[in-house]
Amino acid sequence: MRILFCWVLVSLLFSPFPSSSEEVITVSKRNTGDDASYEYYIDLINKVLSHTEAEFGEAMVVESSLSISQKRAFSELNQGNIDLFWSGTNTQRERDYQAIRVPLFGGLLGMRVPVIRAEQVQEFTQIVMAGQLKALIACQGDHWPDSDILEDNGYRVERVSRFELMYSMLRQGRCDYFPRGLPEVYAEVEQIGASDLVAFDSILLSYRFPMYLFVSKDSDRLAVRLEQGLLELAETGELKAFMERHPVTRMLFPLSRYKGAKIFVLENRSLSASTPLNNQALWLQVPPD
Repeated sequence: MRILFCWVLVSLLFSPFPSSSEEVITVSKRNTGDDASYEYYIDLINKVLSHTEAEFGEAMVVESSLSISQKRAFSELNQGNIDLFWSGTNTQRERDYQAIRVPLFGGLLGMRVPVIRAEQVQEFTQIVMAGQLKALIACQGDHWPDSDILEDNGYRVERVSRFELMYSMLRQGRCDYFPRGLPEVYAEVEQIGASDLVAFDSILLSYRFPMYLFVSKDSDRLAVRLEQGLLELAETGELKAFMERHPVTRMLFPLSRYKGAKIFVLENRSLSASTPLNNQALWLQVPPD
């Protein structure tokens, strides 16, 4: 009996479950193995929570059992099944939820690299004007704000319901390219491990498109904590340093490597007037050629 009691006591001491004083923050489950950027978000959220622990207390991130699309994630946020979600922003999302207006990638999510089939490299090398790219078809998420931005700017889009289908559709030739953000593209292509796909970073699509954390309208304390922590990390340069070190994003640095790229600038008409464009500490830039 004493041995059993000791075993139970040790199990409780080393249990992965949070203590009664520890706040539990539930996030959505990883959608697919191709979503390499998932680890970046989890690691960054944990860094913010650790950075703000002295003022707000201990907290831990746990994954929901739900593997969900962007559209459903916002619904689950309202129902309290998850506590926060990361997504590209638009005016409607910022109206319906609390946006933490600190770009998680320094605004570099709006710098898009076409992922193409290796056999298309010569074709894409010949592209010098936006009109040539507009004649081709981009794969994008059905409910992603990017799809609206591309279409508003005259680009052809094949809307796809699930992330895991997009690379498959690209391989099958059902679209010509899959535009991915600078912070995502290299880790994704490396994770797929396919020699038939190339991140063609001699061309960039550029538009203002910050990736934010979102919480429900009722989550004021969590919103304050996340905003305070992220702002401090961004304004002290720690967020940029985190990006330079993290396995998902380190391959995009130094940003000077893109100085010779053809950059096609798009307008984002769904960008909120509350976007903190004047706070230069929040934004990273590709140096002009």
